Amino acid sequence: MGAIATLLVGSGIVALIVGGYLKYKGGKIAKTPLVPTGDAARGAVGADKISVEGLVQCPQPLVSPVTGTPCLYYQLEVVGTWKEGDAKKSHTYVQEKHAAPFMVDDGSGGVPIDASGGGDLELQKTFDDTKKEGLFADLKGALGRGEPIMFGQYAFANPPMSKANTFQCTEKIVPMTPRAFALGKVEQGVLTGAGMFGLLLSAKSRDELLGSSAKNAKLAFIGGAAASGVGLVVGVISTFVG
Repeated sequence: MGAIATLLVGSGIVALIVGGYLKYKGGKIAKTPLVPTGDAARGAVGADKISVEGLVQCPQPLVSPVTGTPCLYYQLEVVGTWKEGDAKKSHTYVQEKHAAPFMVDDGSGGVPIDASGGGDLELQKTFDDTKKEGLFADLKGALGRGEPIMFGQYAFANPPMSKANTFQCTEKIVPMTPRAFALGKVEQGVLTGAGMFGLLLSAKSRDELLGSSAKNAKLAFIGGAAASGVGLVVGVISTFVG
């Protein structure tokens, strides 16, 4: 019962943290002025942080390396793991983040968006797979006959004499979308990330984001409080039973 209580309280705390972030996010969107994209591009705004929304213009989308999906942004990560005695070790061998040049235009002129720094980007996971390297991979590598590990269209070459023998590859993207809402700061006519959470980019409209943030924050607070309360009661009961 004690383990169940700990799990419930822990889950409740996580839900409360998520609820707090969603409430903060909704408040940030509500307080940040929505300005015409043309004014943002010209720097004709009177605020450090602004938001824009409109049609997405991206003549040359990126192509994600694993699934070959056209996108505005992608993240690629390959993590290798191995065992040393009873301990499990890991190392990140690949960690890439790339953003395509694109604009958002509400009809007043497009403002360039720089998503290269990441942020709250509503990423979609397009690939997640784990593979083990062959038994004689190091020997083949030493003889110049090594073969890469294929994750979809992406070829990963494990470095020579690497300790890892199991690899997890994850790809996440911001897909091509006809419209977008973006919140950040303007630097030399480009909208980029602002603050610790970076650029906020969404396929939803400003009104949709405000509604979903408020609704999901309320649900997270209710669920978190309920889980924490039940966990505390179970913990008290398990203490007396023990």
